[in-house]
Amino acid sequence: MGTLMPADIRHFKPRLEARREELIREISAAHGGTAVDRDVRDAGDESVAALLRDVDVSGRERALQELKDIDAALARIASGDFAVCVDCGGPIPRKRLDAYPTAKRCRDCQQRHEKRRAAGADTSPSL
Repeated sequence: MGTLMPADIRHFKPRLEARREELIREISAAHGGTAVDRDVRDAGDESVAALLRDVDVSGRERALQELKDIDAALARIASGDFAVCVDCGGPIPRKRLDAYPTAKRCRDCQQRHEKRRAAGADTSPSL
């Protein structure tokens, strides 16, 4: 389990599970559509409704990606690989995990990953 103690895992696992449930509720609620879609009256309203749908889709995509990241973090907890960098195998510090409990890379490897993404050499999820 990297450098984390069992008490650390008992801290992060419920936090991840709670966020997972929250995201599932948000995605489920968003899936039902919005009142804006049902109340479109004219072309101006339609353009606003279209904009809100685009924002809504973008928000759902972010929520789905976060849900995938949480599931991956929970899988790493189950396998004993939580807090272990997927790139270098080194520890992911507790401070980083407090900020980003789904972090799968140490800070140095994350910075290298982001530079590769910025250069267009890597298109995989960031954290």
